[in-house]
Amino acid sequence: MIWLFDLDNTLVGRDDAFAAWAATAVADAGRGPDDLAAIVAADQGGFGSKAALARELIDRLGWADDVPAGIERFRGGILEHVRAYDGVLFSLDVLRGAGHRVAVVTNGTSAQQRGKVARCGLETHVDAVVVSEEEGVAKPDPRIVEIALDRLGAADVDRHQVWMVGDAAHADVAVGRAAGTRTAWVSHGRSWDGPDRPDVVAATTREAIARAASPAVRSR
Repeated sequence: MIWLFDLDNTLVGRDDAFAAWAATAVADAGRGPDDLAAIVAADQGGFGSKAALARELIDRLGWADDVPAGIERFRGGILEHVRAYDGVLFSLDVLRGAGHRVAVVTNGTSAQQRGKVARCGLETHVDAVVVSEEEGVAKPDPRIVEIALDRLGAADVDRHQVWMVGDAAHADVAVGRAAGTRTAWVSHGRSWDGPDRPDVVAATTREAIARAASPAVRSR
């Protein structure tokens, strides 16, 4: 089987990293809980405007940075704090040890996303890393899935043998559906409230892998 994994909040705790960095930045600036809450809200789980987030940080924390410098500052903070989720690297190794092929398919800048991959030591646990900025196409455009499959030497594989695993319904589940793969949504405790439930819904990535790899699901 072929496994395509989102990076942020699927393999690594991007939001946890941002929250940890933001808490330190707020404390260092002598600001309070309301400022921290506003900064985390402005981040929008990584999907908000980077410029708007930088302006929020500059205004609330009294930074002297301009917006581009502010963006680089919080991106650096994320890299300092990001970690792979517990047990995820082991799960990737188990998949590859069983002959499955594994790729990371992530939206974002090359420097930031590859920085997270390096920081968390993911390179030796996957067969390929595909970053949207490098390819000129991003999820949910299915062309990024085709690029990943080509990198894995699986361009002609039956899409029923391909899993797209991620936490973002609008990007990860959507790209899997557009590309004709099976989909596993990492809910982090959220409820699926849209139509067309993914093939697998699980609270964690490790649970999603276990369910997707189970004989009952594989035989569907």
